[in-house]
Amino acid sequence: MCERIVPNRSLGTPIVRMGTVTSTMDIARTLIRHGANEGATVIAAHQSQGRGRAGRTWDSPASTGLYCSIILRPHIPAADFQPMSIAVGLALCDALDPGHRNNLELKWPNDILVQGRKLAGILIATDLYGPVVESAILGIGINLLPDPAQPSLAISLAELSNRSAIPASDLFPAIAAALRARYSAILDGNPERALQGWSDRLAYRNQLVTIEDGPHRLTGILLGIDSAGSLHLQTPSGPKLITSGDLNRGPQPS
Repeated sequence: MCERIVPNRSLGTPIVRMGTVTSTMDIARTLIRHGANEGATVIAAHQSQGRGRAGRTWDSPASTGLYCSIILRPHIPAADFQPMSIAVGLALCDALDPGHRNNLELKWPNDILVQGRKLAGILIATDLYGPVVESAILGIGINLLPDPAQPSLAISLAELSNRSAIPASDLFPAIAAALRARYSAILDGNPERALQGWSDRLAYRNQLVTIEDGPHRLTGILLGIDSAGSLHLQTPSGPKLITSGDLNRGPQPS
């Protein structure tokens, strides 16, 4: 029997700060190949090919956002790691809006919204050894300053705080601490604690939404999420459990 490797849970150390990169996830992948420890973090001022879900790009204008990737080595079954994306979203809400003053919301499964506009995005890439997540890269992008190219779609922390600039270095310690708390709960096999508070943060709860997953489309009332991070949807044909897909508010045109 293989000895279980215990993760060190020290997220955010060491930090590798860079200027322009293709993607912080590319750099983190290289660090993993060279044996980097869990918690090693890449922060860049600009990404020329930032990554989003489903092959989409994350718009990364120079020096206007926090673009980072964190190396994880959880060594737990993939099923136990499944709630991690939701846990990360909630951790960002913890760090960026601890008093709920800005009403940050989690758009399942990986976006942070304010008033329906995107503030931050999350991407997790995993490497499996059989059924076990041997390593993972947690990618986070946060809008720090307004992006004139997307005024109606995106929102920034500067707009919420009425500050001209918010250095990434001022934000990251609180983000790392919030991530560590919820990640520790995942590793401890306590998904309920990892996802604690989701009902206060889940965007479009009790509203009509549409889930698109490839060619499949399903519309219904968003009821909530469970301890696995799966979405519960009430549809005309009965309740449905959703484990993947893109969520949009309201019915979508055919």
